[in-house]
Amino acid sequence: MHGRLKLRPPDSSQWLKRQQKLRLFRDNMATLRDKRSRGELDADLLEVTGSILAANPETGTAWSLRRRLLGGQGHHWEEQELRFVSMCLSRSPKSYGCWQHRGWVLGQTDTKPPAISTGMLDSDPRNFHAWEHRWALEADPDPEIELGFTGTLLGRDFSNFSAWNHRLRVLRRTPGSPGQGGTIPPERLRQAELELVQNAVFTDPNDQSAWVYLRCLLSRGPPPPRIIWVYVNLEDATVAVTFSRPLWVGEGLTLMLDGSAQEGAWRSGEGRPRPSHTWLFDLPPCLAPPPSHFLVTWAPDPAPRQLRLHPGETEAWWQEPIASRDLFWPEVGVADPGLLQEVIGTCRELLELEPKSRGCLLTLSLLLGALDAPGNGPEIQSLLRDLQEADPLRGGFVLDLRSRAEAALGLLGAGLGQGGGACGLRLPGKALTSLPLLEWAGPVTELDLSGNRLRGVPKNMGALRRLRVLDLSLNEVTTLRGFPPLPRLEELDLHGNPLGHASALAPLAACPRLRCLRLADTPLAAAPGSSAHLAELLPHVTVALA
Repeated sequence: MHGRLKLRPPDSSQWLKRQQKLRLFRDNMATLRDKRSRGELDADLLEVTGSILAANPETGTAWSLRRRLLGGQGHHWEEQELRFVSMCLSRSPKSYGCWQHRGWVLGQTDTKPPAISTGMLDSDPRNFHAWEHRWALEADPDPEIELGFTGTLLGRDFSNFSAWNHRLRVLRRTPGSPGQGGTIPPERLRQAELELVQNAVFTDPNDQSAWVYLRCLLSRGPPPPRIIWVYVNLEDATVAVTFSRPLWVGEGLTLMLDGSAQEGAWRSGEGRPRPSHTWLFDLPPCLAPPPSHFLVTWAPDPAPRQLRLHPGETEAWWQEPIASRDLFWPEVGVADPGLLQEVIGTCRELLELEPKSRGCLLTLSLLLGALDAPGNGPEIQSLLRDLQEADPLRGGFVLDLRSRAEAALGLLGAGLGQGGGACGLRLPGKALTSLPLLEWAGPVTELDLSGNRLRGVPKNMGALRRLRVLDLSLNEVTTLRGFPPLPRLEELDLHGNPLGHASALAPLAACPRLRCLRLADTPLAAAPGSSAHLAELLPHVTVALA
């Protein structure tokens, strides 16, 4: 048959040998089960497990019984057992059971046996079991030896993700580095690592391993969550606190009003019991008129956030100033702009030779955004358009990247975090498929998202406590599931969306000030009886169906 590999049938002698091995294996397994059921953990069972594992090292039951047997025999068996495991690994180099058992044996002895990971990785440089074993139990305390070992393997093949990963681990635990998850000292980056990455990317610009390594070199662990926005509104009698990441606040979030601690529970601004960016506190009903002093503290972030309401004011807020780095690449850990410029120069030089290098386009766009997004906005947009063409298989990922970039540029251009009253965020016709970063848009009163490709309600809209006008027209929205109860929302434009059922608009009933809803050019507008159904669902809202 076409497409089938032609194999020579085994001769009778080979077939008989295979049958004998199979019969012996089955007999040994039967013996193992019988002895285990009777609780006979003796030397014979140790021999049986050895025979089973020599034939098939993937038999986890045999390894487990073997550990129980050896654990009761004192010491002086470790060296022989390590030789046995090495023999099994030669038969099955990527056996989970073998590597786990070897780690257990090494934990039973104080002596350090000869390392086997070097030889195993020499024959198979991508054996992730051997890499993890080396990192946990066999890595040399001298980082230069480990870096030299990875450098040798990378010299043979720059595509070795495991070697890049091991190298990064070693660098982040070396003296002078802030530790696991910390950044690499700039001197080390300039002297060795960037040169190694440059050799790799100029050798094969389309290989992603070196680009991933470069972005990890320039990164740190995700920054801890922090308070970025506090908003007080006396008309709604609420205090809203927005964090940089979704979380549960528990009892660590406290509110002081005029020096008095307020008792009560915080609730999610999304209207659902789940980790949220925004958390709300209901103020007492008999609140004295301003002036008032509010102080918000959160246990993991001891810096207090405070604001004052002056006489005649009904709202006040505090917001952390927005930085490009927080929006584009919050994990970037290299503070030296000169080093970032050096990497940017290398990327631009490579793009002249390989204009379709996916890793280069992505890395350069992130670096430009982290360094100066407003000044580099047009170039970032151009790079992401080129990335969309160069990487069609990851079109959704790139579209989300472009959406994040457009949202970040819009937020920076709107001047949020600089005080002021009413302000708008306008992102029409940007081909947005998602809308992240709304946790930074707390002061926004008008949000224009018309003419995009959004299919649902953007996440984190619960942070928009001041929002009065929302334009979602000409998108691809089919339901408003997850729409939060926005207390100030007055106008909502949904015309031109494929909304077909009135029930999809049910979350809008929780918006107390909503008065105008536009639904022209939607399937719902043409559906019989939709007007009566909407009047029943939203009795206080004027619905425009044409």
